[in-house]
Amino acid sequence: MPQGKLKVSTGTGKKTKSQQQLKKGAKSFKPKRQAARKDAQIAKKHSAALTSATEKLLSSRVGHLELLKGTRREIEKSKDKKK
Repeated sequence: MPQGKLKVSTGTGKKTKSQQQLKKGAKSFKPKRQAARKDAQIAKKHSAALTSATEKLLSSRVGHLELLKGTRREIEKSKDKKK
């Protein structure tokens, strides 16, 4: 009996997965009242200050992290003080 052609085996390389569409995040609405606007602005400033203080604390403990060392101006000031 005649046989068909031999099947060629496929490579064992990695399969590339298709990228998924990013999901939209929840919409954030700015407060309308003047007092609520001020509260939101103050809260934003405080959270930024907390974040920067935490990053400085972590960088001082770890020492070798370049991302958390501070702004470029702070680094230059510390270099000038050392000289």
